[in-house]
Amino acid sequence: MIAIKPPLDSEKIARHNATRIAALREDYSALSRTLERRGVAVDAIKSRAGRLELATPSWGTGIGGTRFARFPLPGEPSTLDDKLEDCAVIHQLSQVMPRVSLHFPWDKVTDAPAVRARAELLGIGFDAVNSNTFQDQPGQAQSYRYGSLTHTSAAVRDQAIRHNIECIKLGQELGSKALTVWVGDGTNF
Repeated sequence: MIAIKPPLDSEKIARHNATRIAALREDYSALSRTLERRGVAVDAIKSRAGRLELATPSWGTGIGGTRFARFPLPGEPSTLDDKLEDCAVIHQLSQVMPRVSLHFPWDKVTDAPAVRARAELLGIGFDAVNSNTFQDQPGQAQSYRYGSLTHTSAAVRDQAIRHNIECIKLGQELGSKALTVWVGDGTNF
């Protein structure tokens, strides 16, 4: 059994929340009464909401851009380990984001078992892994400028297929059960 070490001090979070719990209970009570008058079963909603789980996209931990372009700012995560720690904080605070969705090649790992163990220590796991075949990478032999998996060139298609197979293998090692394929071939517009 691995001992989970949350990134933030749980007692500090509890102290912070304690200063706001009375107002939260008051608001919840008012909302409950309003919904009940409308015939909405609050306990049913609460039960469903309690089962909600989402994944944090690794690129979402940065504040300086999007998955398509980076404009890094001081303090944002610069390594996969930094991203995992930030995702663990997000889950610790929200309690609904126990998994991370990695994107390759940006989050490519050389030691998947070590990354998986690190994530487990932080109390998180992995959701779908995402392959990138819409954007050329430094040193890439073939260009995806005119497509990848549906390119007219067999060499480009083969490169994209190899990348996706590599992503699937990495995902399996990380415990992921799904692959999301990102393509710029006109199939996602």
